[in-house]
Amino acid sequence: MSLSLAIVFSQFRARLSLDARFNPSLLVTSLIAAVIGTTRPGLAAETVSIEYGRFSRSISTTSLEHYAATGEAEDTLKGLVNRLSPEQQRGLQDALQARRSVDVVQLSQWLYTPMGEQMLFFAGSLVKTRALQNGQQALRGALITAASDGEISLLTVIRAFPTKMVRIDLQRAIAAYRDIIAEADNTLAVLDAVAQQSATATKLSSFDLTTLPDVTQSGPYATRQIPLTIEDPERNRTYPAEMFIPETLQASRFQRPVAVLSHGLGDTRTNFFDIGEHLASHGIVAVIPEHIGSNLAQKEAMLKGLSNETFKAREFIDRPLDITFLLDELERTNETHYWGKLDLDQVAVMGHSFGGYTALALAGATIDFDWLQRECVPENNPVLDAAELLQCRALELIPDDAVIETLSQTGVRDPRVQLVLTFAPVSQLFGQSGISQIQIPTMFMGGVFDIIAPAVPEQLSAFSWLTTPDKYLYLGEGSSHTPELTRLTDQVFDLGRDIEQGIEGALALNRNLIKGLCVAFVNVHLVSDGTYEPFLHPAYVEAVSQPPFNRHLVREIPDSLQELL
Repeated sequence: MSLSLAIVFSQFRARLSLDARFNPSLLVTSLIAAVIGTTRPGLAAETVSIEYGRFSRSISTTSLEHYAATGEAEDTLKGLVNRLSPEQQRGLQDALQARRSVDVVQLSQWLYTPMGEQMLFFAGSLVKTRALQNGQQALRGALITAASDGEISLLTVIRAFPTKMVRIDLQRAIAAYRDIIAEADNTLAVLDAVAQQSATATKLSSFDLTTLPDVTQSGPYATRQIPLTIEDPERNRTYPAEMFIPETLQASRFQRPVAVLSHGLGDTRTNFFDIGEHLASHGIVAVIPEHIGSNLAQKEAMLKGLSNETFKAREFIDRPLDITFLLDELERTNETHYWGKLDLDQVAVMGHSFGGYTALALAGATIDFDWLQRECVPENNPVLDAAELLQCRALELIPDDAVIETLSQTGVRDPRVQLVLTFAPVSQLFGQSGISQIQIPTMFMGGVFDIIAPAVPEQLSAFSWLTTPDKYLYLGEGSSHTPELTRLTDQVFDLGRDIEQGIEGALALNRNLIKGLCVAFVNVHLVSDGTYEPFLHPAYVEAVSQPPFNRHLVREIPDSLQELL
């Protein structure tokens, strides 16, 4: 499911009270709008042809423009519009009128990246040229041309389409629509079941929150931040990292556990600094490397035209190797720089999104390239979501036999890693065979509004494949992939309307809960401190999390949900 399609259909479904029954005119308009949302010629589209097998219905571009301006339907469009309710007609007109600002240079740069081309190829199987060819190239040209004045709309893209006819494959559009609706329904069903199971476990508990310390607040230790430069000559790779230690590390009577935090795609290590400092204040050494082939600088280089990739495909192997080499360096310098106080036999890896992939790979998961080859073609998967666009790029590594053997068979497991915590991870590419290799404590955390790495395919399915007995699944209401996307969700659904502290206060509380859970997991599974066990019980997260970001914890997927995964 694509990010744009998910947004478009969820908005239509909420605003226009659509049910799962197919409505041809509205679906086609939504489909085209979604293609635009992802992101004056000599030839221009004069007609939109809606096609289902041998059936076709043509709508002139002029009639669409007239309807957008006046609300009056003409010609063939009139017959289609008359099948809609008044509310749906207004929604259709709004979609045709909608314009959004766009930077044409950045849009063009992204559409020429491997992920952009893959997105266009899948979209082009739905939106075709007059000659029935995949519309990939035509869509790219239309999007860039339409955005040349700094704004883009459905009608300007249609007008900029470089053939006189735009063909919409209605059969594939229906399949995409049904996939999206099914995934939305499955997510809600999963949330209900997980919330009920978590609440039931809470009722059976003798949990007393007042007897526990507040691990969401800073701990007793002052902290120190140490910048590092890691040089790996074998891979010709130099990258920065940041280390957070308790000020009293030298005086500590015991070795301290180590946590490595791996940032997501297009992100930077600085986004984990608050968690790193929090961990250090509780006596846990935190190290945060910068993954230089998939970080913010790499994304900005792409947007400026200095690179043709949002990230380099070798990041699937370089990211985990970054952390393995980092641990090697810490072992080498432990006595001379850190007084021998780093416990590098008991390491936690925490990762967000692509960083979640990194953590799972270090835990022993291997990539299922057969699944990727099946999933990454339009014939088997009508529309890709953003996580799948990322994961499909691993197929670019196939010519390198050594890398493929490592990622799919031997793996990049680092035996020093004894705990993984993943936040909205991308994980489908491992498949059941790959995830089942993990035999250490593992935590998945997902959000029901995540439109980048949707919870059901990316977190719930992977969690159900785990065979380790120490597994935890946190599912959050209201939260999306990042705080920025959660704020966008709030703009659509007004999540913070009933809470005193507003959305920013709620986000801060949610972040603090995540910090506290990181502390608790490390102490339970690396330090074997049983006093932190209550923090890993459903009763704790049910008591501490607050609307609109209530979280629920289960240790097993309810049997009633297995068929949905």
